[in-house]
Amino acid sequence: MTPLQFVDYAEQMLRPTEALFRLVPADRTEWKPTPESFTAGQLMLHMAQALRFNAQGLKTNEWALPSLRHILLANRRIETATVERAVELYRENAEFLYDVFKTMPEEEFHRSLVDTPQFGPQEKWRYALFTVAHHLNHKAELFMYLKMMGVPAGSRELYGG
Repeated sequence: MTPLQFVDYAEQMLRPTEALFRLVPADRTEWKPTPESFTAGQLMLHMAQALRFNAQGLKTNEWALPSLRHILLANRRIETATVERAVELYRENAEFLYDVFKTMPEEEFHRSLVDTPQFGPQEKWRYALFTVAHHLNHKAELFMYLKMMGVPAGSRELYGG
């Protein structure tokens, strides 16, 4: 996989996100399935912010949060976003992610290591795939939130089409 092939893959996998965000009723952004869970608004914001967090780290090997412990603590303090704010950040940060890889040399993508807060040293291509996997896991989580809220959502909303 080349950096540009990764961009194509990431765009395909992330494409349904905005439509899924827009299914969250404006008056249900504070809803959460358990007391320990993210609210729907926190989950959307986390998904949007994580794209930039990971892309910036991949680009510079510098992290806004230096360890998994710091990440988990920050996650618990994240604000609840409105649907519009989450969509705005998602669009902006997805483009930032794509731009990082559109300009990354193939040799760097395949051979350079990045010292990640979650896993330690990783090849950039491997952590790029983690970035998409992280997003997809939370997208499925948000999909289940919608189901539990009684919002009609099916495979089309989850996968696009």
